[in-house]
Amino acid sequence: MMPTSKVFRSVSQRGVTLVEMMVAMALGLLILLAVSSIYLGSRQTFRLQDDNARLQETGRYALEAMGRSVRQAGFINNGLFSFQNTPKMAFSDPAIVPVDPAITGVDGGTGADTITVQYDRTNSAPACDGSSAVGDRVQDSFDLNTANGQLQCEGQFVTKPTAPSPPGAVPYGQALVDNIEDVQILYGIDTNNDQSADQYVVAPAANSTTWNQVVSARVCVLARSANQVNNAPQRFLKCGGALGTATNASADTAASPNSAAVFRNAAAGDLRLRRTFIATFNLRNRVP
Repeated sequence: MMPTSKVFRSVSQRGVTLVEMMVAMALGLLILLAVSSIYLGSRQTFRLQDDNARLQETGRYALEAMGRSVRQAGFINNGLFSFQNTPKMAFSDPAIVPVDPAITGVDGGTGADTITVQYDRTNSAPACDGSSAVGDRVQDSFDLNTANGQLQCEGQFVTKPTAPSPPGAVPYGQALVDNIEDVQILYGIDTNNDQSADQYVVAPAANSTTWNQVVSARVCVLARSANQVNNAPQRFLKCGGALGTATNASADTAASPNSAAVFRNAAAGDLRLRRTFIATFNLRNRVP
């Protein structure tokens, strides 16, 4: 028997070439770049939407915090809690004491408005800063700390009759909300005694007759986002333009944060969102 012979054939094995490897890496990098771009775009959109939502909350809460006190200005606790057919105008002391820097010259005439309101206390209701003490009258003073952008309130309890402490005469109180850049207030004057404002003024004349005609307050707050989320400086309407009290266009809007005169409290390169919020509050003690 002849021996069986075995033939072994070598099978050649091929790897990827350098060119193929480079092409595969390039395609992988393109896919990674596309996925990264989608992720970063989605993240930027989320941050923008989140800051926009928080901006809305900031402005609305600031107005609600101030409006809660303004509505009660001049309230008389006479034991009658039913609606009256005629307005109660007999509050013995000033219901509102404002300070408008444009008139008084405070902060060089460019600062935020401040306001102190007072009203009779009911039961154990706290002041605007949450404090509670002995006294039959509440005084709420609202002021803007421009150093940190906090709208703050100082609450006091006093024994009537008394005059409100002017805003600024009391120390900064409890911080109510952050990221507020400006507060401006107009006062509605009822000139024909129909319990409806006929005109809005920066500050009523300093006499009891005119102040007894104040039936509402129109409050504007300029709020900003907590983070810098814009791709470019935002053009926005300031309180002066929104309320119609600015004297020229440069005081109303700002396209760039480089000019402190038109873009107050903003440094160069600021990419925050900004928006003005306005609400009108009736003084319920003066409107039937």
